[in-house]
Amino acid sequence: MTDPGRLFMFGAYGLEPTRQTVSLFKSTGATGLLLLARNIETPAQTKAFVAELEQRLGRPLLVAIDHEGGWVLRFKSGVTPFPGNAALGRARDPGLAYAVGRQMARELAPLGIRMNLAPVLDVATEVYNPGIGIRSFGADPGLAGRLGAAFIKGMQGAGVSACAKHFPGKGAATVDAHVDLPTIKLPRAAFTRTHLAPFRAACAAGVDAVMTSHVRFPAFDKEVATFSKKIVHDVLRGQLGYDGLVVSDDLCMGAITKRWPVAEATLKCLDAGHDVLMIAHDLQGMTDAVELLREAGAPAEQLEAADARITRLLHRRKAPAARLSDGAKLSASIAAKAVVLARRGKTALPVPLSRDTLVVVPDFKEVRERFTFEGGPGGPEALARRLAPGCAFARAPIATTDLGRLPELVRRAERVVFLCFEARRFPGQAAALRLLAGTAAAKTAAVLIRSSWDLDLCPKTMTVVDAAGYRLVSLEAALSRTLSRRK
Repeated sequence: MTDPGRLFMFGAYGLEPTRQTVSLFKSTGATGLLLLARNIETPAQTKAFVAELEQRLGRPLLVAIDHEGGWVLRFKSGVTPFPGNAALGRARDPGLAYAVGRQMARELAPLGIRMNLAPVLDVATEVYNPGIGIRSFGADPGLAGRLGAAFIKGMQGAGVSACAKHFPGKGAATVDAHVDLPTIKLPRAAFTRTHLAPFRAACAAGVDAVMTSHVRFPAFDKEVATFSKKIVHDVLRGQLGYDGLVVSDDLCMGAITKRWPVAEATLKCLDAGHDVLMIAHDLQGMTDAVELLREAGAPAEQLEAADARITRLLHRRKAPAARLSDGAKLSASIAAKAVVLARRGKTALPVPLSRDTLVVVPDFKEVRERFTFEGGPGGPEALARRLAPGCAFARAPIATTDLGRLPELVRRAERVVFLCFEARRFPGQAAALRLLAGTAAAKTAAVLIRSSWDLDLCPKTMTVVDAAGYRLVSLEAALSRTLSRRK
């Protein structure tokens, strides 16, 4: 009989396998390793981490990573930083989505990574969603399904399993599940037509894994989807006919931990019909959960079926490694297609390169521990300074609200270009945008680099460019559209 410990995917700590990590995986028999930013320095180091851990365990692991592109990126260098799903949605080309999936797989597989927890198939709505935003392909469920299916085929054809998320679709959520439990109250028929459609396309495309969401959907079940047999068994397995791997989202998120101990959550998750139970952060919770499941037991048939699905994914044939230069060209092409003029205000484009033009950039050093930037937190500003020679520069806070000399610099400038990093989420960006909206709207061009939903916060006299992403290729494409070209 399969040991229930085999059904777990754990996060680890450190840049190399510690004695504690090896002991954890040996004692529990966990099948999966989730790589997070805390485990990654370079691709070579990541490859060595995975190889050493597997060698010390004497068995392969289902090594997974969140490598969506856009705002979810774990590598600072050495792999292609793609703009993300919103940019692909703007491009509207399944061929590009296929190429991205293939390139990602050909860069990840040589590192020992067997699964990418992507694509995000949540359909965007007009309502601001702090947990999804530009991670979505957009508001068109048909397009999301076509792009998602193409991405999946490109990735899996090159040797890395894709994982469609977050089933049955949390695009309409208004709460981030990392923080608390969202509830989506849409009627079942309307929800199925819109939010379930991309997952139907993914299942038809043969996606290897589907991740459920920490969201409550009263139209389907009073239980959160993570614990819902009606959603996992009746809808996913039954209605959609899916027979692949079902993975839980991280059970350490606030939506879960504010209501259930991690160990209890894993038992409820298994009862709902999941094959892989993910615990990314709670070391004690990992051992407690395995002990609880071993004591409680589980139907042998369910454990054997999960084991068979896991084993299939450990032996996928890999494609040859890719050239990073190919990825860079593909990434830049998508980023350029994604930039749009969202609002034509009083400031005409392109904005001249001059000392009278003030470029306001987010102070990314304030959030260096929360987000990954190519070249570190100073990378975006360095790029902006290169693209805007001769302009004046200022920083706007993100997590803090002290604007410093910014009001004075804005008052003195003839024109302002503001790189806006999600003003609905971050108080410092909100404060900077309020300043510009109140005193300098007619002379400001705002460049939205993390949330398209910030458009509603910008006055009608303010020119707004939407980059749909803040990877360096997205910033370069947006600033090239916004600023005069250097002569």
